Amino acid sequence: MSNLSITTKIFQQLSDSSGSVVPIAAKDTLSNCAITYIYDKKASKEDGKERAIEEFGTEVVWIGGIPLLKKLFDKTIYKFFKADPDFDVRNLKKNASGKLERLEFLAKNAKDAAQKETLENILKSKKLQNMYKGLYVSKFITATAATLAALSGLIIYKQKTTQKELEQKFKQKALIENSARKSGQFDKFFEKKNDVSFGNALTTKMADFMFNPVKNMSILDAGITTTRLAQARKGERLEIGFKEGFQIAFIYLLAKPIQKGLEAISNGVFKKPIKVEYQLLSNENFSKLMKAPDLKESIKTLLSKKDDELLDYIFNNDNALTKMLKISGEIPTIKKSDGIIDSLAHIELDDIRESTKNISQLLEVTSTKIDKDQFLKQVKNFKAASVVLNILIGAGAIGILQPMLNIVLRKKNNNGETINPAIKNMEQEMAQKFAFKG
Repeated sequence: MSNLSITTKIFQQLSDSSGSVVPIAAKDTLSNCAITYIYDKKASKEDGKERAIEEFGTEVVWIGGIPLLKKLFDKTIYKFFKADPDFDVRNLKKNASGKLERLEFLAKNAKDAAQKETLENILKSKKLQNMYKGLYVSKFITATAATLAALSGLIIYKQKTTQKELEQKFKQKALIENSARKSGQFDKFFEKKNDVSFGNALTTKMADFMFNPVKNMSILDAGITTTRLAQARKGERLEIGFKEGFQIAFIYLLAKPIQKGLEAISNGVFKKPIKVEYQLLSNENFSKLMKAPDLKESIKTLLSKKDDELLDYIFNNDNALTKMLKISGEIPTIKKSDGIIDSLAHIELDDIRESTKNISQLLEVTSTKIDKDQFLKQVKNFKAASVVLNILIGAGAIGILQPMLNIVLRKKNNNGETINPAIKNMEQEMAQKFAFKG
């Protein structure tokens, strides 16, 4: 299996709105640029600067914090306990009779010698099983809690920065005014400076969050939202809630439905089924695999298998279908190997079935085309277009629609003023604090 190109990797990650942080990063970066620009131009310089500090600072910690800390945990704590961080503890799930059926199967069928030894050792030792569970839960809690603490600190820093800058600005203004009053030059000062502006710019549910990077980040978002609302200054709580609502909706709740809608339009209007993963559509061997004479029968056979039979099928069949499932990622493989299944990883059987159904749908449409290669290229391009459009819809809603609506609300609630009411309140307090006492 050839290495994926950078373009393929990017589009594959961007298309995974339910399991990858890459589309979140793309939406967040685009929307943050728009938010900062709009508030800087439509509200005030202070407002724009606050947005830049909070939005981009939050993004760095929010997107990078958990992966970085988990990687650090792998390199230190896992290494100290001589544990393999690649082992997925979901493989320790027991069946109805209390047996480690999945782990037993993997230990028996692992193709890689080192992985086979690791799995056999874990299978034999209850102590090792508990250690792996404890390590993973500790990694999840540590990375999430530390990142959330950093994000909370960033929000506080942003507010303190604005307060300090306004205090310095009004203190300097007061010194100049007081000096001008004493020298009789007060009126001349403001005649020359009247263009200066100071304000115009481990239950099942728990496991679901532990193993899914996007859902793990949603915990952070809930913490960020709570912190922002709790630390909101006078007059800004409503717009913070409004902004957070847009963020949660278009990053977590609507990303997948929007993609499904775009897929439905592509299939219904343009007759291009695009549910298949982008990295499979862009693979150099995809067209050849789609023409395999046994593909249709392989699809039928795989979909008829029960869970235990399905695991056995994918481990012991190297046909066109299993090769495609390895390329698309539903069957995890060891890096830099010739398609050897990664027995330490978690294999989601429902994802394998879903991907197989998507391949079947595409196969059915492709079989009616004269130029199959050309048609599959068109499908790949439609898939890429749908991914980009999904990102742009989310970024546009968060980065353009949301701040513009918030500014409209500001005008309505603050006598036509667009400045952040919290910053306006601070300016008034500073003006009174440093007012001329002569």
